[in-house]
Amino acid sequence: MDLDLSLEDGLHAQILSADDAALLVEATHRETARSLWAARPVGPYELHDAQAALLLWDPAEQGQFSIGILREERLLGAVGLMPDGPGSIELAYWIRPEERRRGIASRAVHAVTLWAHDALDAVRIWLEINPRNEPSLHLAQRVGYHFEQRLPRHCRDWSSENAQHDSWHDCLVWTHLSEPAPVLPDHAHS
Repeated sequence: MDLDLSLEDGLHAQILSADDAALLVEATHRETARSLWAARPVGPYELHDAQAALLLWDPAEQGQFSIGILREERLLGAVGLMPDGPGSIELAYWIRPEERRRGIASRAVHAVTLWAHDALDAVRIWLEINPRNEPSLHLAQRVGYHFEQRLPRHCRDWSSENAQHDSWHDCLVWTHLSEPAPVLPDHAHS
């Protein structure tokens, strides 16, 4: 799968593979929260964690993949695409802590959304957002997503390894639909 995406301001996007694990280790060295690539580990990735996480994001194996957002050879964040059915893809994103609030996520999510509609024939792309995550809610609106529904206690907090002992929170689903095909008039046959 080819991806050639320029995001302005010296940013470019590329599909990440296990060969990019060192970039992921460096990018997460200041992280204290759960990152995009897996529910665990929390915080900085060790090399073996980064390799394992990126192997799970191999489009040939799992169908899901991660698009790295880079400036030169420095990983600033990523956008993950997780197909969940024909024409439908969940999108998630992560920006390294020291690069947040600089518009990188907005540019990346917008560009990857448009690319996925076109290159992957995705009719529906959706975000799952914690209602308390104000920056993500604003980003969704800014880049053209629309609120679809609230899913009560749908998203796991990952405060426990055991799902039965974990806490769960509501999630808001925001969607971006590709332009609908024009409806052609149905002409009666003579």
